Amino acid sequence: MMRACLTFITSALFFGYSAAQSVYLHEASLLEHEFVERLEIKSGSFSDHIFTSLKPFSRKKTVKYLEHADTSIAGLSRTDRLIMKRFFADNPEWTTEKQPASERPVLGLFYEYPVDFFRYEENGFFLSLNPVLNLIGTFEESTGELPYLNQRGVQIRGLINEKIGFYSFIADNQARYPVYVNEKISDQDGAIPGEGWYKPFGDDGYDFFSVKGYLSFRLLPNIDVQFGQDKNMIGNGMRSLFLSNYSNNYLFLKLNTQFKRFHYQNIFAELVDYPMQTFGGRRYDRKYSTTHYLTARITDNFRLGLFENVTFGIVDSLNQRGFEAQYLNPIIFYRAIEHQIGDPDKVAIGLDWQWLIASRFSFYGQIYVDDFYLKDVRKDLDSLLVRIGLRSERKYNKYASFRNKFGLQTGVKWIDVAGISNLDFQIEANLVRPYTYSHFDTYGSGLRPAASYTHYSQALAHPLGANFSEQAARIQYRYGANLAFSLQAFKYKHGKDMNDINYGGNILNDYSERPDDYGMYFLQGDKIDVTLLDLMISWEWKPNLFFDISTMLRTEKQKSNNASKSDLLFSIALRWNSFPVKHYF
Repeated sequence: MMRACLTFITSALFFGYSAAQSVYLHEASLLEHEFVERLEIKSGSFSDHIFTSLKPFSRKKTVKYLEHADTSIAGLSRTDRLIMKRFFADNPEWTTEKQPASERPVLGLFYEYPVDFFRYEENGFFLSLNPVLNLIGTFEESTGELPYLNQRGVQIRGLINEKIGFYSFIADNQARYPVYVNEKISDQDGAIPGEGWYKPFGDDGYDFFSVKGYLSFRLLPNIDVQFGQDKNMIGNGMRSLFLSNYSNNYLFLKLNTQFKRFHYQNIFAELVDYPMQTFGGRRYDRKYSTTHYLTARITDNFRLGLFENVTFGIVDSLNQRGFEAQYLNPIIFYRAIEHQIGDPDKVAIGLDWQWLIASRFSFYGQIYVDDFYLKDVRKDLDSLLVRIGLRSERKYNKYASFRNKFGLQTGVKWIDVAGISNLDFQIEANLVRPYTYSHFDTYGSGLRPAASYTHYSQALAHPLGANFSEQAARIQYRYGANLAFSLQAFKYKHGKDMNDINYGGNILNDYSERPDDYGMYFLQGDKIDVTLLDLMISWEWKPNLFFDISTMLRTEKQKSNNASKSDLLFSIALRWNSFPVKHYF
């Protein structure tokens, strides 16, 4: 597949249409993404400049949207305008107004502009180079240990003749994590959340690289292309049931086709089935994912999106399977293709929506469906009617089928709460049935199913995988462009496996190894109940140089042994051209 992608890119670069093209915001830059969504809600209508359910945002399109918002949206606060000004300073290659230079550049070469360590602009070439530093020190009260993160690296982005954009991020990390994060790493077969390969470091520590990089260009006036290693997200919530930025970076080719009210995105991705090494040697098994997502502005304040994905492995037995070229078709229904080749792969569909109300609220949600059998739904409805007294006796003797694998999300964002400028609130609920996102061993070889919706043993959607319910809330307040307060609260229940029985919570497992076809209840298995509160204060002292103080309270109860534990963590951080690193699962 990657050879085909490279051929496509080479042909496009040399023979295709070329016009102004941008790189993207960093996928972890929540401030910029949430600020744009805040202004969209405040405007009361959707824009054709940017489709906020597709992340990360294009820098060029974000600048265009903010420049338009600066003059078209009524009631912008002083803080809103200061944040806009900061964003324009960070993206000088696309702003219409020239940004002021530094009064005292270092050695006449570095920090000629306050936001960039080194910047070069001449003859159609733009280059921005910045060091990356993220130092986090934590005190874990329950153990008395001192978890930490020590990240150092460099970030480069550039533009050639406003036609080809490029981006690279390289960082070396040493880290030690709290107990609950180490437990998550164990659940993921040794994979660090959001990261890739590592080696041991010191006492219970990890040493690893964080690397991403890509090229972007415009193929046609309405089609943008991105090729490289990074993360993507589809959705408007704190979580996504379609595609999130939780897992490790992966290689992909992405096509964004935009025409007025419509945006169509294709992602062709090569994934890694870590730690599987079916054929021996050092190479981990490969797997693939192809995604279609079409979103349309139905009215000025209502948007609807359709999602489709197929995930398939090339290794499920001792016979290595080739790539299914039919899945490269960007405008076809994948279920039909899967039927034609023998139903070996995991195909899913979804629907999402967003509704802006009164320039204050955004209601959003997602429905994700792996499998859905109408006959089994009738059995569930029959059972429900008897339980609530609307029917005296049951027509069917079975219900709660494992085959009804789906997830639901609903949420609301409320900006300027109670009339207080820049005080924003969000609340969200997610639930996913057992065995959703998982798959079966196609060849009955006894190997772990390659087609689960995972990459590097990490969920591509919600971090909890399946068989869970979650309620989440976040309140944020910004004072000026440099000071931010946030309080986040999460409560979730997760049905985990117990006694070596697959109850549908671990999506890496083979769903054909289940207790039964029916009686597969929501939150079955060993129920884990977690509550988490996280308070954070962030201050930007100099451009892109931050000091963070945060405290997190986490409690966990386990049903099988009636055990409970709690932990209190205090953290301080120094960030330079970097973003907060948070582990909530």
